[in-house]
Amino acid sequence: MKTQTNYKTQSAVQAAKSMAAWSGKLLAGISLAAGMVFLNSCRDVLDLKPLNAYSESDVWTDPNLAQVFVNGIYDQTVLAYKDGGFGWGAQTDELYGNFNWTNENSYVQGEATPDNQTSSSLNRWGDLYSSVRNCNVFLKNVSQLDTASNGQAVRNMRGEVHFLRALAYFELLKRFGGVPLITKVYDVNDKAFSEKRATWTETKEFILADIEQATKLLPATYSADLDKGRATTGAALALKSRLLLYAASPYFNTSGDKTLWQQAKAAAKAVIDFKEVSYALYGNAGNGTYNKTYLDFFNPEVIFARVYSGLVKADRYNTVSRDLSPNGYEGYSAYNVIQQMVDAFEMADGTPFSWTNPVHAKNPYANRDPRFYATILANNQPFKGRSTQFFEGGDDSPQSPYSPWNASKTRYVMRKMVDESVDWQKQDYAASQWVGFRLSEIYLNYMEACAALGEDGEALTYLNKLRSQKAGMPPVNASGTALMDKIRQERRIELCFEGHRYFDIRRWGIAETGSKDALGVIITKQTDGTFTYQSAVVQKRVWQQALYFYPIPRTELQRNPALTQNPNYN
Repeated sequence: MKTQTNYKTQSAVQAAKSMAAWSGKLLAGISLAAGMVFLNSCRDVLDLKPLNAYSESDVWTDPNLAQVFVNGIYDQTVLAYKDGGFGWGAQTDELYGNFNWTNENSYVQGEATPDNQTSSSLNRWGDLYSSVRNCNVFLKNVSQLDTASNGQAVRNMRGEVHFLRALAYFELLKRFGGVPLITKVYDVNDKAFSEKRATWTETKEFILADIEQATKLLPATYSADLDKGRATTGAALALKSRLLLYAASPYFNTSGDKTLWQQAKAAAKAVIDFKEVSYALYGNAGNGTYNKTYLDFFNPEVIFARVYSGLVKADRYNTVSRDLSPNGYEGYSAYNVIQQMVDAFEMADGTPFSWTNPVHAKNPYANRDPRFYATILANNQPFKGRSTQFFEGGDDSPQSPYSPWNASKTRYVMRKMVDESVDWQKQDYAASQWVGFRLSEIYLNYMEACAALGEDGEALTYLNKLRSQKAGMPPVNASGTALMDKIRQERRIELCFEGHRYFDIRRWGIAETGSKDALGVIITKQTDGTFTYQSAVVQKRVWQQALYFYPIPRTELQRNPALTQNPNYN
C-alpha cells in the first residue's frame, strides 16, 4: 500500500487538531508529484529557503506557496478507482480481489464491523476528513493573499479548493450517507469535538453549494501543460451531474420525485452542451482503440483525471499494467474478473450471451461485444506476443511454473487500462492516467434521467450513440422498463471496473443482486486443441442489509459523542 503521511493515518479528529500545528512543517508532507508545478516555476525561491523552513505567514503571503498547499490537497484526493477502486468492483459482480488489498473480503463475507476498518480499506473516513480539513485551512487563510497582482491565480485556487472539498464530501456521502458538515478549522487547543451528522439531503445541498462556487471560479481550461489535471469548470459540472443522479435514484428518491430527475437531466446536459471545451467520445472497441480512453492522457473524453509519471514509483498508482496482468507474463493478477461480469457482455449482434445456447457454450469468447476483448483477458486471447493460457496446466494457470501464487482464480483478468507496451519485467512502473470523470458517464447519466422521465426517444438517441461510437454495437429499440434495463446494462459494461457498479446497485436499491457467490471457470484443453469449461465457485459471499452504507469506525464514534452509527451495525 501507498506510504501515507502522518495526518492521513490519523482519525478525522486527530488530523483536524494536529494539522493546526503545522506552522514550520506545512510543506514537508507534500509529495514530489504534487509540487512539480511549484518546483518548475519557482526554482529561485527554493534556492533561497528549504521547504520545511517556511512559516504559516510565508505561505499565506505567497501565492506560489499557497499553490503548493493546494497541490497537496490534490495528492490527498480520493478519486474513485484510483484509490483502491478496483476493490469496489471486488465487492460486486465484477471482480474478485486476489490479495484482499483493500480489505474487501470482510465486506463480501459478512465480517465488516466498525472495529475492523483498517487503513487499507475503502472506508477512508479519516483520509477524507483530512482533505476537508486542509480545504478549510485554505479557505480560512486565502483572504490574506494579495489579489491585486495575483487575482486570477487566487481565484483559480479558491475554485479548486471548493471543488476538492465538494469531491471529498461526495465520497463521504456515498460511503456513509449524511455526515458532519465541518467548515471550522479546529485548533490544536480545542478540547471538545461534537459534530452531529447532517441528513443525506443536507449533505447533498452542502456539496452543491461548493460545486456552485467552484463553477463560478474555475477556468474552463488551463494554458500550461503542467496545469493539466487541475479542476476545471467541466469537472465541477461533471461532479454535479453524478451527485444529482444519485439524489434522483430510487434508493434516495423514495417518492419518485420527477423534479429530482429533471435536475439530474439538466446537470448532465450542461456538461454535454458545455461550449468552452469540446468534450467528445474517444476510443472505439470496434476498431481496436478502446483503451486509448485511459492510455492517451487528457484525451477529448476526459473531463477530470489524475496522472502519475513514470519517473518515480508511486506504488500501485503507476504499476497498474503489471498488477493486473497474468502470472505467466510476470504480472500479479491482482483483480480477477468473475464469471458474472464475463457473461454480462452481449454477443456482437446485441443478443444476450447464454451458457444454455450450445453455440455460445462451445466457444464462449467468440463474437462478443468488442468491448469484451478490450476489457477482459480470457483464455486463448492474444496478449503481448502470445495467446493466454488460463487452461489447466497453462502458463497463466495456478499450475504454471511462473509464480503460480499470482494466478487468477477465476481464469480471467482485467485488460481494461492495461498498457501492453510497458515492459514491466525491466521496470514495473510507468506513466498512468486515472480518469475521474469522462463523457461516456455523462451520456449514461443523461439517458438514465431521460428514461426515468419517460423521454424514451432522447434516451435512445444517446444510448445508441454511445454503443456505436464506443463499441460499434448495433442500435437498441426499447421503451419503458425495458429501456431502463438496457441503460443499466450499458452502464454496467461501459463503466465496469471504474468504481461505479458498487454505488450504482445501491442507489438503484438492488445491492444484494451484486453480492452472489463469485464464480470462475475451470478450463481443460482437449487433445484436439479445443477447450471445455466447468463453472466453479471462487468465493462464497454473504449479503447483509447493513452494507448499503459503510460502518463509521468505532474510534470516530468514541471521539465524537454526537456521532451516530449507520443502521444494522452494532
